[in-house]
Amino acid sequence: MSFWNGVTPQSVASAKDGFKEFQIGENEAIVKSVVEKVSESGNDMLVITFENDEGAEIRHYIVDGEFKQQKLKQFYIAFGIPIGDMNVNGWRGKRGIVVCKQGKPNNNGNTYNQVSYLRPRPGTNSAPNNAQRNQPAQQPARQPAPQSYEPHNTEPDYTPPEEEFTDDIPF
Repeated sequence: MSFWNGVTPQSVASAKDGFKEFQIGENEAIVKSVVEKVSESGNDMLVITFENDEGAEIRHYIVDGEFKQQKLKQFYIAFGIPIGDMNVNGWRGKRGIVVCKQGKPNNNGNTYNQVSYLRPRPGTNSAPNNAQRNQPAQQPARQPAPQSYEPHNTEPDYTPPEEEFTDDIPF
């Protein structure tokens, strides 16, 4: 077996173009895969791989720790997944917006974009009912006073005495 088996000018020419990357800013994406792993520091985590229509991929990590619940909620809402759904296989193919920012340089000095946050696509009602419970209740609108309402005035009209006012402050 040789490395060059199956390599022809046609097979190389028809290969996918080089490295593609999510752009800084908003990127519409689908959930390509979700894998449960253990981080380098020994914490359980989810590795979510997003893919856009151009074939670029980016990974998002939700690590067991301080912000796990907030990141899960953001993911559920952004991709229209019912809050608390743990069937990661059912998440594949869901669409949402992945907002990216420039990442920090790696050991080789290369900088790759990274996920900043997730949000729903415009025009979609992705927020599950459970998330809406946290919204403050709207106050009922105040009814305007009737048109025939006239304030009742019990005080007689007050007219100040006619005195000349002098200002003794010297500015």
